Amino acid sequence: MQAVSHFFQAGGWVMYPLLLLSIAAVAIVIERLLSYRLLANPARGLLERVEAFVKQGKADEALKLSQSYEGPVAASLATILRNQNLPVADIERHVQEVGEAYFIRLERFLPILDTTTTISPLLGLLGTLFGMIRTFQAIAAAKSNGANDSILYGVGEALYATATGLSIAVVCFVAYNYFASRQKAAVSITEQSATHLINVLRDSAADARVIPEAIGA
Repeated sequence: MQAVSHFFQAGGWVMYPLLLLSIAAVAIVIERLLSYRLLANPARGLLERVEAFVKQGKADEALKLSQSYEGPVAASLATILRNQNLPVADIERHVQEVGEAYFIRLERFLPILDTTTTISPLLGLLGTLFGMIRTFQAIAAAKSNGANDSILYGVGEALYATATGLSIAVVCFVAYNYFASRQKAAVSITEQSATHLINVLRDSAADARVIPEAIGA
């Protein structure tokens, strides 16, 4: 603990904003990990079960099953089943509206991680500059007592700030890309699932007239 305190103090004033950024980043990563369990839920196996119900003419059972799941995929499928009497274009608009509500929540806080990735190394570099200024000042006063200690302190301040800024940036960069990839996957799976179910309903309408002809228009 004492070593951590020394590391923080030796880095200079730049360590304070870096500390705030690191705390915010950790909080966002934890919050996103918990939120993505719902917001990016792919609802594995749901589409196949819903499709089976639809082909059996059990649209009500398919709707109840979709509503029992959480996440954008389940919400989109349920929206399609609830609005199956509408034309395809109207159904797609309803699905887009439901999906966007989830996708906006998926994007939440990610810009902060992205900004932290950029700002942290710059703050570290700023700390390096101040540390080197301190070093040069100590060199200029090399004849005074304690000059060697001042030089070492200035170099330490420069290195500590840079190392901290880069460390925060690396963690935020990895976290941002992880969440961005999950967001992209959630959007893709939702769109593919919705399109597939609409096609199944169209085919069912053409063969067995499970739904009105509007969706098959």
